Amino acid sequence: MNIGLLGIGTIGSGVFEQINQNFGKFSESSSIPAKITKVLDKDLTKKVKNAILTDNPDEIFNDNSIEIIIALMGGEEFEYEQIKRALENKKHVVTANKAVIGAHLEELSELAKKNNVMLRYEASVGGGIPIIKALEDQIRNNEINEIKGILNGTTNFILTKMIGDKVNFENSLKEAQAIGFAEANPESDLKGSDAARKLAILSSLAYGKVLKDEDIPKRGILNISTTDINEINRLGYTIKHLAQSINKNNQVNMVVEPVLVKKDNVFSKINNEFNLISLNGDKTGELMFYGKGAGKDATANAVVSDVLDIINALNNNQIIPQPEFENDISTNFDEGIEGRYYLRVDTDNSRRFSLSDLMEILEDICEIEHIHTSEGSILILTDSVKQSDFEELIEKLDLPENEYFFARILD
Repeated sequence: MNIGLLGIGTIGSGVFEQINQNFGKFSESSSIPAKITKVLDKDLTKKVKNAILTDNPDEIFNDNSIEIIIALMGGEEFEYEQIKRALENKKHVVTANKAVIGAHLEELSELAKKNNVMLRYEASVGGGIPIIKALEDQIRNNEINEIKGILNGTTNFILTKMIGDKVNFENSLKEAQAIGFAEANPESDLKGSDAARKLAILSSLAYGKVLKDEDIPKRGILNISTTDINEINRLGYTIKHLAQSINKNNQVNMVVEPVLVKKDNVFSKINNEFNLISLNGDKTGELMFYGKGAGKDATANAVVSDVLDIINALNNNQIIPQPEFENDISTNFDEGIEGRYYLRVDTDNSRRFSLSDLMEILEDICEIEHIHTSEGSILILTDSVKQSDFEELIEKLDLPENEYFFARILD
C-alpha cells in the first residue's frame, strides 16, 4: 500500500522514520505491506530515502497507487484544501492539524462518509496520548458529562519553570522557545487559542454536536507575575492552565483559563510538556489520560497509529465510522462556570486603587474570604461567584492587563 506524505518537518520526519525506516514496529503491526512513496515539501534539498520528493501536490493526488495521505504541513487554509482534495479523490487521510480539524470537523467528516474513506486525527489533541480513540470507545456506551485537562505543553512548561525554578515569565518563555516547546510567535499558546481548539474537538466528539473554538471564552497566562506565584504557593495552591467543558442536561459550558489547584490535586503534579486529560462519564466516573503533549516521536507515533488503524481496517474490508453531530445541544458560555476566585490588583497604577475602593466594588458581587496587601499589590480570595459577574467586575476596574491577574479556584 502506497502512502503520500504532505510535509516532512519535525513530525513528518518522525513519521517517515517510523514507517519507511521502521523506527518502531510499523512493519510487523501492519497487516498489509505499506510505505511512503512520495513526499510533498517546498524545500527540495531535504534528504528523503527511497521516496520521491516533490513540491507539486498534483504528483501525489494524481497518483492512483497512493491510497493514504498523511497531512502534516501545518497552517490552516492550504492544509484544509489538501485534506479536502484528498477525501474528494477517495484517499484516506491522517492529520495532526488541530486548526483544520477544529474549524472543519463536521464538513470533513461528512466528506469522508460521502466518499467511503476514513479521516483520522488522533495527533491533533494530546500529542502522544491516544485520547481520541479512548473517547470514541467511551461514548459507545457512556455519557460523557465533563472534560477537563492540561492541553497545552508550552503554558505548562512555563508555569512549571516559574513555580519550581522561580524563573520569571519572560525567561521561562525564552527557555521554552530555545528547546522547541514554544514557537517564535507563541501567542496561540499563551492566550489559550491552542487549548481551545483541542477542547472544541474533544467536546464535539463527546457531546455529539460541533462546538467551535472561537466561541469558547479563553484567558491566557500573559499577565501572571512572580507575586502571583508566591501568593498562590503561600495559600497552599499551585496554578495550571486548564481547559474545561461541562455538559449538564444537554447544556454545555466551556472555558480555557488559569486555575488554582490544591497541591494534592493530581493536576498539580503535571509538569513541563506533559498533558493530563480527564473524561467523566455516567458509567465510568472519572478516567484520566497522561502523557507527552508534544515532541517529535510521541506525536509521530499517534499519526502512525492512525495509519495502522486504516490499513488494518482495509485489510478486513471495513471502514472506521466517522462521528455523528446530531445531538440537540445548547451552549451557555455567557454565564460561565461558577467558582471561587483569586485576584491580584496592583496598587501602583494610574487608578491608585486603595483597599477600601476595591472592597466597595467587590462587595457588589461576592463575599471576600481572604484579603491582604503585598509587594505593592492587593491580593484577594472570593467566595463562589458567577464567571460572568466576576469578569464584569474586572471590566469595571478598567486596568491594563499587566496590572492585574485572576484565576478560578478548582475545588
